Amino acid sequence: MTKIELNRIRRFVLRLGKTLHEYGTPAHRLEGILNDTTRQLGLEGDFLVTPTSLTFVFWEQNSEDEFTHVMRVCPGGIDLNRLAATHQLVEQVLAGQITLDQGFERLEQISQLPSPYPDWLDFFTWGSTSLCFAALCGADALTTMCAMFAGWLAYCLTLWAGRSKRVEEMLEPLSALLIALLGSGLTALGMQLNVPILVLSGIIIFIPGLSLTIGLRELAARHLMSGTARIMDASMTLFKLYFGTILGLALGGLWWGNTNLHMPLGNYNELQYLAVLGLASSLLVTFKISQRDAIWGLLSGCIAYLGAMLGNYWFGASLGGLVGALVVGVYANLYSSIRKVPSSLVLLPGLVLLVPGSKVYVGLNSLVSGENILISTPTGVQVFLTFMSIVAGLMFANAIVPPKQRL
Repeated sequence: MTKIELNRIRRFVLRLGKTLHEYGTPAHRLEGILNDTTRQLGLEGDFLVTPTSLTFVFWEQNSEDEFTHVMRVCPGGIDLNRLAATHQLVEQVLAGQITLDQGFERLEQISQLPSPYPDWLDFFTWGSTSLCFAALCGADALTTMCAMFAGWLAYCLTLWAGRSKRVEEMLEPLSALLIALLGSGLTALGMQLNVPILVLSGIIIFIPGLSLTIGLRELAARHLMSGTARIMDASMTLFKLYFGTILGLALGGLWWGNTNLHMPLGNYNELQYLAVLGLASSLLVTFKISQRDAIWGLLSGCIAYLGAMLGNYWFGASLGGLVGALVVGVYANLYSSIRKVPSSLVLLPGLVLLVPGSKVYVGLNSLVSGENILISTPTGVQVFLTFMSIVAGLMFANAIVPPKQRL
């Protein structure tokens, strides 16, 4: 193999790794894909993936010369539409159906793919997610409607952060601070609001419950560096959100005076399923799932929630997520095998409805302030058991129906 060919293969694998990381591929999956691709292209390689760095080592068979490349990256978001397109490219490369030149061209095309949904729907989704979460918590109608506007405020701040590096660094605490400050101000004007639920609903998209679950899943797969880094990053995000909330409430008390920020929560069982359906629908837009897979992603959310309810009835709240994760994991692997697409396309919308990210925030508030936001505040042990039951459910699902796709 000539030096020019070696360089082209290395550049392609580097570009592929960065692309998959950017669109939300977990470390244990990404390292496997890079190994398979490198071997198919005629090289050997070792790879180390973390949320903030990618390390590549290449060498030829029967050669002691190695090429090492370390790449600094930002923690990736989730774009399931582009992830599915990249997965298709990987399968074509491994099957020898396209050349490297075609692969480079296809990666560039994928990076230019537009969102499957218009911007106005993305804006609407942030509000509907907050509204549905507040309804699911049992908030009254006024708090629920104000939560929708809080979600829209968080969306506007996110757009601002995309244009300003300084705002990007303080996006989470700034969002929590402004929502808490405005909520306490409206309460001072006489509106009967449950401000803690309003704040939690407004920042719910920032709550890193999925990141915590993926981090634990990576630790279970013995990818210790990536799992630990992801959990620490998610923990810092939670602390930033909580600090912003506390500061916003403190400023509100200083400016507006002390008011009653807590309102009793109801138990609106007839709205529970509508709220879950609304949350599941919003996640399709948030994760940018293609429209051809949208209905199956929505079904995944319903399956996960119903499975969790059944698990709660059988095993209690702490282990109920095991049944939900098991059912949605089997469903996702079957869908992946039939459609030849990544299982994450339908797994993530269901998984997000199971992860107790908001419960970590609630537990943190209870630990620091001694106040309970929800009717039943979970302990740290219960939250940890819930996370681990979800991880265990996914592992059992992979054992029952092994995933046949690499993502």
